[in-house]
Amino acid sequence: MHSTYVLYNIVPLAFLILLVYIFIDVLLDYFRKVEKSAKKRVMLYSSIFYVISLVQIKLGGFTLHQNPADNNRTFISTNDWFGIFDTMHFNISIWSYSALFYNVILFVPLGIFLLLLFDLKSNKKAISIVILSCLVIVVARLLLGWSGFTISNFGNTDIIYLLFNVLGGVLGIFLVKYAVNYIHSYKLKNQTKIVE
Repeated sequence: MHSTYVLYNIVPLAFLILLVYIFIDVLLDYFRKVEKSAKKRVMLYSSIFYVISLVQIKLGGFTLHQNPADNNRTFISTNDWFGIFDTMHFNISIWSYSALFYNVILFVPLGIFLLLLFDLKSNKKAISIVILSCLVIVVARLLLGWSGFTISNFGNTDIIYLLFNVLGGVLGIFLVKYAVNYIHSYKLKNQTKIVE
């Protein structure tokens, strides 16, 4: 039996829900006369949108429950990541540098948002949260693929991608640490010039 399934993109619907939440939050703050920090608010909303997009990218979209009797399935998707684009158009394998680089870059914002939103002081704690987040995404992908709500294709390359995802999150952590240290040293340098 052959069936065609549609992979649904969750980002537009989730983005609309996020916009409604932002509108309600701003409206309630207006009536409560409470002003939240604009920086924290922008970071929170952008991190929520990042997580929504990350789930869409890593899971590849959701579909209706698949018929287990199907021995041949076709999926129609409107969004594929550019590793597949490289494979189709340039005859580069999934092991391509662009796919590996993409998996690193994809998780750099996770490390950045972890440190900026939750003010984690310990590098070990931040790195363990990044590792745990990457593992949760892989396990969710496996379980949803096994239950038939996403495409279930897990192979050796996914383990390599998991390692590169962790590397991206750790890179984001160290980028924030470096930027914070640089900003503090710049401020100290300017303060000493003013005092002199």
